[in-house]
Amino acid sequence: MLFRDITPMNELKYLSIADEALRDGHIFTLFNHGVIYADKPPLYIWIVMLFKWMLGYHSTFILALFSLIPCMITLYIFNKWCCKELSRKFLIASELALLTSVYFLGGSLVLRMDMLMTMFITLAMYTFYRIYKGDNRPCLKFAFGLYIFLSIFSKGPVGIMVPLFCVPVFLLIKRQIRTIGKYWGWRTWLVLVILCGIWFTCVYIEGGNEYLDNLLFHQTIDRGINAFHHKEPFYYYFYSIWYAMAPWSVLTIGVIVYGLCKKVKMSELTQFMLITAGTIFAMMSIVSAKLVIYILPCFGFLNYGAFLVLQQLNCKKFTERARKVVIYSSFVILIAVFVAGCMVSKYNYKIGYKEVCKEARATADEVGVEDFYYYDVKAGAGMDVFLNHNIVEITQEQFNNPQSLMGDADKIIIFAKEDNVVRYKLYLKKEQ
Repeated sequence: MLFRDITPMNELKYLSIADEALRDGHIFTLFNHGVIYADKPPLYIWIVMLFKWMLGYHSTFILALFSLIPCMITLYIFNKWCCKELSRKFLIASELALLTSVYFLGGSLVLRMDMLMTMFITLAMYTFYRIYKGDNRPCLKFAFGLYIFLSIFSKGPVGIMVPLFCVPVFLLIKRQIRTIGKYWGWRTWLVLVILCGIWFTCVYIEGGNEYLDNLLFHQTIDRGINAFHHKEPFYYYFYSIWYAMAPWSVLTIGVIVYGLCKKVKMSELTQFMLITAGTIFAMMSIVSAKLVIYILPCFGFLNYGAFLVLQQLNCKKFTERARKVVIYSSFVILIAVFVAGCMVSKYNYKIGYKEVCKEARATADEVGVEDFYYYDVKAGAGMDVFLNHNIVEITQEQFNNPQSLMGDADKIIIFAKEDNVVRYKLYLKKEQ
């Protein structure tokens, strides 16, 4: 995290959007090079903007903390939640299994808002369960609504869909559906209505009806029913879950299936974990837009539910072996990630554009270039983050004839791929 470059697609895009918001002075409405960007709520972009404003530059390390810290808080909440039922040795194993699952580990290291949303969803469901078990303090009901809002404000409608579906399903299975008002009561709705009302009002004032319509309908209903991005069939997660939770998916899913088939006696907490995981999985399978990272909130419930079942199995020899394999293998995985992290800076020229942009910026300052172009570079528009200057995409015809781009300029810089690496070239007018 200290030395790696920003990846071009999502990470660089978020930084570019934050820079544009700071430059143009809009807070609640986001734009990506002048085009409405209502795909995501502004919370994570605000974090990027805050540290750019404070430091004067984008710190990969600090921004990555806002994936890593939510990851650690999520692990802490699950440990606190399950510590009374899981013995310490199984608690450690379950924590390591979740941490070293491919997409959970990846989600804790990349600059995305998914782990932030997962943390708030976990906090919301933990708060619900505390109320369900008899903690009736009014502050918890306000906190339940606040965590749901922060989930929405982190990533979007999934933040409210998880508690809105998981709570009734659990209560229905427990034959307590009539008590739903105890959890989804006036305090919860008051928090949601006030905070969402403030948000949507600010969006309307800043971006008008077009932006608000895009945020509330195009990015929610349209994505859910007939996605324009990441559209996949309903069974997408049925096969992607196996590699998303690797290398422990066979163990966790296998133990759950075995426990259900053998009718292993499950505590109420175990039931809640598995019902919540199953509901999230089913709900996200129905939604049209799908990416593996979208079911990240499901992983904790599935993982800890599996270890609660594993601890209850009669075959102690198997459970002990499984626990030891998880602990020792997780240690190896984390060491391997650490070693890879120490070496990652050597490959920054292949990972992102920071180094090549830094070199190009130095050249531009030296010779007086004010025009930057790019051809066939993935997410090349985001290079403005490092160049501190607009950069324009060009066609193949223009790339082959750079003199046509000169105009009044006597020097230009063009970025393009060469041997699968982005490089830049300085072009001069022919008469020079």
